[in-house]
Amino acid sequence: MEETEEWSGVYEFVEDTLVDSFLKLARVNLLTGEFRFMKQDKALLEEGLEGITNIYSFIKKQVESQIVLSEYAEDYLRFSDPQYVQARVFGGERRIIQSYTRKSGERYRWVTFGIISPENCGPENPWAVFCWREADTDTITMVDALSTLTVIYYKILKINLTRDSFETVKVDKKEREQFVSRLSRISDWWRSFEERGNVYEEDEEVYRQFTDMEALREHFREDPSRISCRYRRRIGEDYRWVQMDLVPSAEYTDTNQTLILYVKDVHEEYLMEQRARQELVDSYNRDALTLLYNRHKYNEDLEELHKGESARLTCLYVDVNGLHELNNLLGHEKGDNMLCSVADALRKYFPEERIYRIGGDEFVMLSTRLSKRSVEHILSEVRNDLRNDGYEISAGVESGLRELAVYKIIGAAELAMRADKEQYYKQNGGRRKNRTANEELENLLTEKQDAESFLKIIASKFAGVYFVDLRLDTLRHIFIPKYFLELLEKTDFCYSQALQLYVDKFVKWEYHQYFNRALDYRYLEERLKNEGAVQFAYQKVDGSWMNLRIMDLDSGKEKRETLWIYSDDTKNLFE
Repeated sequence: MEETEEWSGVYEFVEDTLVDSFLKLARVNLLTGEFRFMKQDKALLEEGLEGITNIYSFIKKQVESQIVLSEYAEDYLRFSDPQYVQARVFGGERRIIQSYTRKSGERYRWVTFGIISPENCGPENPWAVFCWREADTDTITMVDALSTLTVIYYKILKINLTRDSFETVKVDKKEREQFVSRLSRISDWWRSFEERGNVYEEDEEVYRQFTDMEALREHFREDPSRISCRYRRRIGEDYRWVQMDLVPSAEYTDTNQTLILYVKDVHEEYLMEQRARQELVDSYNRDALTLLYNRHKYNEDLEELHKGESARLTCLYVDVNGLHELNNLLGHEKGDNMLCSVADALRKYFPEERIYRIGGDEFVMLSTRLSKRSVEHILSEVRNDLRNDGYEISAGVESGLRELAVYKIIGAAELAMRADKEQYYKQNGGRRKNRTANEELENLLTEKQDAESFLKIIASKFAGVYFVDLRLDTLRHIFIPKYFLELLEKTDFCYSQALQLYVDKFVKWEYHQYFNRALDYRYLEERLKNEGAVQFAYQKVDGSWMNLRIMDLDSGKEKRETLWIYSDDTKNLFE
């Protein structure tokens, strides 16, 4: 008996304490809107609202009377919509919270509004409790933080994959109207958003794949980590690049897949990345001196031409006369000027054709438009321009059906060029001497004339050599294996994301921690600043051992470039 009385006193104390913490409490029928206040603090009595018997009308009247600060009025007004409230509560949400600022006498105060419903709340038992209490410091801080996030993100939603539902955490005012919607399922909203023409046509497939409910459920069961999708969405009359992120919430479980969805504008950032990637591709495909296409690009294009449909290909093969002698007599700067003059002349007279510097003094022009006769006519003008500058070239032209004999056409043009060169030296006092082996090696390395031979040397010692910019998260590579290039292509050439894919697939899990630290660029910058280099060994899933060494390089204000060298650890390359 005494124990029962003791617990009865505890229950009464808890009940009184809970009730005292609220400014208002009302019992509400969610279907009819009928309500009765169980408690109402005098400080929150509103004039002109005493006779209202419908809770939805009561909330609407609060907003219309400007009791709620305008900045938060739209968020609060959603709870005046019976269907919106019923969809959320009957959908299984047992506790819904919304904080706002309201007038209280002559001052404003932070209030947290909430809806609390029992487990069996539904159309057969539609009763819930609406409550208002003074917001605590943590709540106010959170609302301020969300207001700041709204500047960065269009939308912040809490979505539940298990129930196929969503809850608006924060939405940009420009988008608020779309969310005062009768849709309660996130899958319906995603489809409706696309059907209204908000997704750029070319990005619709990417958007559909990313928002596929079954695929998302399966993905997060296997790997509950952040995933992202970039697409172009309509903003006013234009389309801009945005990024949608899905991140498991703190309450995520496989049976209650709760996520936070963020959407932010990345238009300028994405275009900048695209330009950086294009510059990277261009630097890989361009000759550094003349800015014409290089030998690597030449080989790639020959493969494409060889596989192409029937069309005529015309090749102009050019060699610069006297480059070796000019370098020896006047220095390499004069020789470089000579090469640039030849490149400029070819660019000037063949502006729409593909032109390559494929050797130290050898150039090739390929055209699917021009005939052999046209090229020979234009070539005479190129020669005249160069003679005015004091330079001479040897050249050969050949034409034919490209799908049958691309390499044969180019070989014939090269033979014609060599015959022209032989005639030139006969008429000008002898032939040029053969280059020494040392000169060939110099051209191989300093002018990048034979990339394939160089890469064979590198490939025997290294598994990958990359220049990585920690600020842009991009890379330039000296040597890259095919499998890592494929990973880069999957991640839009984002180095950190590609490396994460490599680690997940090829590296034993106990060594993941080393890569996690390396991919924390702030931490890495600090270590490189203090130590100059970071190095660690790791084991791959196939049992082999590798060594990664990261070195700091001179960087400007706008970039922080580092050198990442992957090697077979058993070779002791760094000892």
